[in-house]
Amino acid sequence: MLAEAQRRGVLSAMGIDVYLLRGGAAHAHAATGADAPQQAAAELIVVCARADEGGTARLRNLLPLALGVELGRVRWIEADARGNLPEVPNAPAYLALGAAMPRALGANLSTMQQNSATIAAADDATLSLRDSLSKRALWQALKPLARRLRNRR
Repeated sequence: MLAEAQRRGVLSAMGIDVYLLRGGAAHAHAATGADAPQQAAAELIVVCARADEGGTARLRNLLPLALGVELGRVRWIEADARGNLPEVPNAPAYLALGAAMPRALGANLSTMQQNSATIAAADDATLSLRDSLSKRALWQALKPLARRLRNRR
């Protein structure tokens, strides 16, 4: 497969104009969530407690941009009222948001999934975006996920 610069060179040699949204390709895919395939395999599974409208919605929009992943490749799974998760699909990376979610996620993943995936834990979405110290802690948790997802491309 051609690198991005080579692909653009080949397309320009053929006389095809390449247009991108401002912010690069990752921003283009995240901005057009309708274009993302619904059946695409998830690269990142985010498990959280019941979503509140404020912090979780904001993190849903910011997370794909921060990690450079298409919006359709991030799947959010919410726990029920008792903290139990539905069946968790296989993915290369998992993010558990909240104090109880790492344990719930671990109970739903096989040992093979746990050993082969990159798993990170962070505070609840509302707490993670509260102040600069919380955002720094969230970014520290996201770094291994970003490296893993970057290496998959």
